[in-house]
Amino acid sequence: MVSKRQSGQRHEGRGKVPIQEQKQASISGLRNVINALWMSDKSSYLENFLRRVVREVVEQKIQDQAHLFSRERVGEAGISGAKHLKLCFINKLPETIFTRSSIITKDESFLQIALFDVRTESVVNDGPLSSLKIEICVLDGEFGSHGCEDWTEDEFNSNILREREGKEPLLIGERFITLKGGVGCITKIAFSDNSRWQRSRRFRIGVKAVQPTSNGEKIQEGRSEPFVVKDNRGESYKKHYPPYLKLNDDIWRLKKIAKEGKIHKQLSLHGIHNVKDLLRFYITNEPSLYETFGNIPKKSWLVITEHAKACEIDDYQLYSYHSEELQVGLLFNSIYILVGVTFDWQNYYLPDTLNPREKVCIHKS
Repeated sequence: MVSKRQSGQRHEGRGKVPIQEQKQASISGLRNVINALWMSDKSSYLENFLRRVVREVVEQKIQDQAHLFSRERVGEAGISGAKHLKLCFINKLPETIFTRSSIITKDESFLQIALFDVRTESVVNDGPLSSLKIEICVLDGEFGSHGCEDWTEDEFNSNILREREGKEPLLIGERFITLKGGVGCITKIAFSDNSRWQRSRRFRIGVKAVQPTSNGEKIQEGRSEPFVVKDNRGESYKKHYPPYLKLNDDIWRLKKIAKEGKIHKQLSLHGIHNVKDLLRFYITNEPSLYETFGNIPKKSWLVITEHAKACEIDDYQLYSYHSEELQVGLLFNSIYILVGVTFDWQNYYLPDTLNPREKVCIHKS
């Protein structure tokens, strides 16, 4: 009676963009796009699309950093002879990093740096400096905490941290990288020790040029924002928050649900193992889900459900339901929220754009 078809590709959701811009405009191409991506074996299309998107994002981040740094430094360069070349971090690190885990950024990508020229307001993407060798180090979390960007080489080096006595080096992995086109990616590196022993209880990552320039011009070192490093034994129990909270995360990644605790075990008995399971149950039968939690305070219930609802819908699966009798077709996302409606199998509409008569028809289906 009900036909369900999974469209497990990552591109079809873009058909919803024009609907949001024009509330009553139809999205006649949506079904065709979904079907084409589902039936086609031309994965190269999606691969090329994703590569282009990633490239555009990186280029935009570089430009953002360039303009920001230019505003801060261009006046200083003309007055005090400040350095014209600067190593900049393109993306940002999370507020907490765990030891023995690869260092990744807030958006779960590798940390990237670029060599920036204040005078041209651009990345140095050609010439000898575009393939500069860079050293990665650990800095005191308080270094540059007052917003000062104009430090000397000696000041930078004096804030480089070494391992504690009897410990292995603070950074383990590849501590040297070579820029390509003026941009470098820090991929195989991790912390061996936590940051509790520092007065600020925080670290920064620093980067500096290994070899001098041919004309003797100095290159300003770069530093990240401060962050806390914790021992990795706490990572297996930590909660996840957007944008790191994912649909397939275990249910105990949500606040107020302890791993192997009473609520965790109770939900598992009812087939609720991850965030997606909980959201599906919440959307389809909220009162029943509340009963499943057992004797739980209303405040805790709200904390759990609000945390779950903040999860990004990141798998882009769609389910379809067709009622031949009423000539209605419905599209649901992966947690069973209605996202599209059709009455002629050609034109799809957002649910909140329907008139009262159409909404009654949907409820009947």
